[in-house]
Formats: sequence, structure tokens, C-alpha cells
Amino acid sequence: MTLLEVKNLKKIYTTRFGGNQVQALTDVSFSIEEGEYVAIMGESGSGKTTLLNILAALDKPTSGEVLLEGNNIVLINEKEISAFRRQNLGFVFQDFNLLDTFSLQDNIFLPLVLSGKAYQEMNSRLQPLAEKLRIKDILTKYPYEVSGGQKQRAAVARALITNPKLVLADEPTGALDSRSSDDLLQIFSQINQEGQTILMVTHSTKAASHASRVLFIKDGVVFHQIYKGSLSTEEMYQKISDTLNIIATGGARNE
Repeated sequence: MTLLEVKNLKKIYTTRFGGNQVQALTDVSFSIEEGEYVAIMGESGSGKTTLLNILAALDKPTSGEVLLEGNNIVLINEKEISAFRRQNLGFVFQDFNLLDTFSLQDNIFLPLVLSGKAYQEMNSRLQPLAEKLRIKDILTKYPYEVSGGQKQRAAVARALITNPKLVLADEPTGALDSRSSDDLLQIFSQINQEGQTILMVTHSTKAASHASRVLFIKDGVVFHQIYKGSLSTEEMYQKISDTLNIIATGGARNE
């Protein structure tokens, strides 16, 4: 079943001074099936961050559609957009976006508090997540008291606690050391195997090689895509590296 459908997205920014126009997205179309794990890659300035912001309903395209379960999120009005994000999307950011004045538990609870959920329901959702993500013994600690890997696992718990239709991850391993990155990628693979749909924007070939499909954005369009299929993570890594080299050298895409 198709969960997300992106149709002919275009985004043009007008610069603040001088009125110059910058075309960040030219014509982006793709779809994501329920339960897929998709990575988006591209050079800086390729449009992938703009694309993620539109998918997250943080920005609106100049034209085009973004359909989540058939509903065009581009048309949702500003009053309803925050509630839509909480009910449908989970977010994992490079810099964690945890509040230092809240314990990890309260950070994880925050989207449910904003949705008006009772403490008993919040706690019943948290306990199995905390167990799975190995943060049960640090829930009362504050973000500045734990490691980067622990912060990111708490951020993943916050993303998952609302039972989102889609998890959007923006460079989730970018601020982590190698060991914590490996740990996080294993967690992503596990939750995807349990049915969670994930869309990740990343510069990391290693991170992207864990996805079931990689989309490459170049000059505001989808330049190429790779399906993992029966490939090993190492073979996927090599195919991604080869495609990135083609993009960097300006070559034609491989079919």
C-alpha cells in the first residue's frame, strides 16, 4: 500500500534582497510504500533538505502535491498543521532537539502532552520503547547528563511514542561517533522490520546502505534510485558510492 506520494514538487525561493529567484526543487516525484525504509542522498544544494522540510509540513512547495494516505498535506491550514505533525509524523534530528530543562522522560512525553494524553497512557507507551531502546535506566536524567548516543535513542523514542505513520530522520547519525552510529542504524533496521516506515536524509553512505531503497537528488530532481533487494549492506554501500561518484563527476546515471 502506498503511504506517501510526491507529485511534481517544485520549490522556488525569492531572495530577501534583490528579488533573485533560486529553484531548489525542479520536478520531484516518487512514492513510498508502507513499511519501506528509504534514504535520500545528494550533494549540498541538491534540494534534499528543502524536500524534507516540505514532507515534514514545515514548508510549502511552489507547486506540486504531497499525499500522505491520499491526503494532500500541502493544503492543510496553519491552524491544523501542528496537530497533523504530532498525529502522523515522527522526527529524528541530527542535533537531537531535546530540551535541556526536561528529563529524557519528559522530552519523550512532550508530543503526547501536547496531544492531551493521560499520564497512564503515556507511561504505558513509554515502557516498552524504553526497554527496546535501552534507555529505561536513564529516563530521569537530563540531556546534558547522557551521551550523544543515549540522546539520540531518546529522540527516537520521542519520534515513535506517537505511533507515527512515517518517521522522518534528518542526518540522524551526523552528530554520533562510529559506535553510536552503528547502534542507531541497527535500531532503525529493527523498527523498520517491525513495520515502521522510515524516510532518512543523509550524507552518510554507511547509513544509506542500511535502507531498502536510496533516492539520489541532483539539481532539484530525482536523478537515480537503487533498490537493495538481495544485496548485502557491503554491496549496497559500493553501489551507493559508485552513484555518488557519478553525480560528483557530472556523469550520466546508471540504469
